[in-house]
Amino acid sequence: MNTPNHERLLRLLDGTLPPGEEARLRDDLARSPELRAELDALKALRGLLQTTVRASSEQALKPFFTDRLMRRIAPAPQRLAATTPDEEFFGSLLRLFRPIAVASLLLILGFATYNVTLSDEYEAEASTTEAVLGLPPVSLATAYDLDLSTTSSTEP
Repeated sequence: MNTPNHERLLRLLDGTLPPGEEARLRDDLARSPELRAELDALKALRGLLQTTVRASSEQALKPFFTDRLMRRIAPAPQRLAATTPDEEFFGSLLRLFRPIAVASLLLILGFATYNVTLSDEYEAEASTTEAVLGLPPVSLATAYDLDLSTTSSTEP
């Protein structure tokens, strides 16, 4: 499609072709079916590009995550006079992440409860830390019975 008339056809579509040159190009178009086909292809390509640019610009106008987040935690005008900007910002962050903190705390408490109930099954008495973390208790007897042949050696 890259013919010598390609630039002239593009300028015709843009409307930037001088009147005399436009008249000559229109005469060439009337005589040449190949040139008309090229013009039609350029028109179709131009329409496709315009549609794509329009669609992408509509997508680009949607706010990004950071913009939406900053708008959500932005201080309200009526509360701004009572607090400093730093206090208001951290208060907004606290309100935003409070559900995550509550869910994390509940999850940690659930795991700790589960591990403490499992620690009753051990033969030796587990310390509170071992019970909460779900670790088997370590005693002198378990350390003495430890099979060192299965552990990796630190020697080269």
